[in-house]
Amino acid sequence: MSETANDDRLLAASSAEKAHIDELLYMARHLDRIYQQVEGTAIGVDLKTDENPLLVLQGSGVVEVRAGGRTAKTGPRVMNYRVPNGSSYPGRTHHDSFVTEPGTQKIIESDGTTLITTQRVLYSSPNWNRSWEYSKAAEIFHSDSVGQGWGASYIVVSNRARISGFTYRNGFARSVRDRLVLALAVADGTLEDMVLALKAERSELDRS
Repeated sequence: MSETANDDRLLAASSAEKAHIDELLYMARHLDRIYQQVEGTAIGVDLKTDENPLLVLQGSGVVEVRAGGRTAKTGPRVMNYRVPNGSSYPGRTHHDSFVTEPGTQKIIESDGTTLITTQRVLYSSPNWNRSWEYSKAAEIFHSDSVGQGWGASYIVVSNRARISGFTYRNGFARSVRDRLVLALAVADGTLEDMVLALKAERSELDRS
């Protein structure tokens, strides 16, 4: 690859990352708009006090990690930002991607609806319901290879022996992960810290 082509590639990557940060900052400043937009599609869900909806995924599923998985951090920096106290989230980690050995992810339910809120993730179908509470979550990670064209987000809950999560089309991956970032920031009371960290990262990109 020529030096010019490499410079163009790096410039494009930097521009994309800046745009992603700007998008996250916009959403963080306009959460009420997101709540209002999603609320109309979250029909039939009884939300708790101070709980707000962030994303609805139709045609979603439940997936479990059965054995032998391993994790690895990859992906854009914006998803791995650090708040001023030095941790991504109080008491938990959030990895941008999940790498697993073949045959360890098993879809146990499909064709349901997943709702991401500011307190939990809810999955509902005619035969299966599951809830992942952020207050009990020790780790959150993602996979881009659950099945052809499908990804998943896993939430490690402290009182469950088996790791489980929800599936979605790969085209929704960024929306899911961004909304989870916002949801955890709201749940943990670190939204302002997140905004400051993203602004600092944006300024660093501008200087580079």
